[in-house]
Amino acid sequence: MDLNNLNNRENKSLTEEYIARIQFKPLATNKDLAYNKTWDRIQSEKLVAIGVSPVWKYISIAASLALLIVSTLSVIFYNPKTTEQIAYLEVSSVSGAKTKVVLPDSTMVWLNSNSRIRYPRQFTADSRNVKLEGEAMFNVSKNKHKPFIVSIDGMRVKVLGTKFNIHTSDDSDIIETTLLEGSVALFKESNYTGVADQILKPDQQALFNKKNGEMEVLNLEADSYASWVSGVFEFNKMTLQEITTSLQRAFDVKIDIQNESLKSVRLTAQFNRRETLDEILSILQISGHFKYEKVKGRINIKRE
Repeated sequence: MDLNNLNNRENKSLTEEYIARIQFKPLATNKDLAYNKTWDRIQSEKLVAIGVSPVWKYISIAASLALLIVSTLSVIFYNPKTTEQIAYLEVSSVSGAKTKVVLPDSTMVWLNSNSRIRYPRQFTADSRNVKLEGEAMFNVSKNKHKPFIVSIDGMRVKVLGTKFNIHTSDDSDIIETTLLEGSVALFKESNYTGVADQILKPDQQALFNKKNGEMEVLNLEADSYASWVSGVFEFNKMTLQEITTSLQRAFDVKIDIQNESLKSVRLTAQFNRRETLDEILSILQISGHFKYEKVKGRINIKRE
């Protein structure tokens, strides 16, 4: 007899005997409770939040704020030989703020409150074209082979390298171009020739009426129209009307002179960037013999 087979049969018999003697007690279960727990677990797994690194969270917030000011646009520029895609940037200055922009050619632009400029990420080979809404001070890098052109509603300003200020507003039909250095050529929107409608010299200002197409040129102290950028005010025998115009732009406030005779009063004064608007008006009212008051965000000036 094979001993190994005998041992195996005996072990199997003993195992079956032990199994037969073991009794498994059924577990008590609550089917409703088990169902609810399972369903709750499924629901919670659907609502698991995906964690975001705090660093990226703050970057996304900053990016969202930046988009309020800067947006990138793409357009297709066609020419007979090739199709070239040009990326445009649009920069806006929010209310009560001033924004400095450096263009691709190193031209410096200061945008006043609620103003906007649109320009290509890279200028073309033969020109530098930008579009403006509102007010901006330009300090254009010189390039006699590539003219710098600012398009405004109804007019174009063409320069090779100079410093000038442009002002437009939604509540006025006048486009105001003031030249500080160099020269600028002004073209009405309807002028497609190479001959400018007007060429300005330093300390001259062109007032173009979009409604009737007329253009008037004034002689003045152009530096005062840069005060909103520098914060330094030098009023040399300037009329109160001219002074308040400068202050309105610098401090983003509406100033109304309620007496016609006051508008032509000439004053001389100097202020630096540390003075507030209240301090400036308080000093001017002494020699100008007027008083001012603030009414619903506006400043009214009238005779004492």
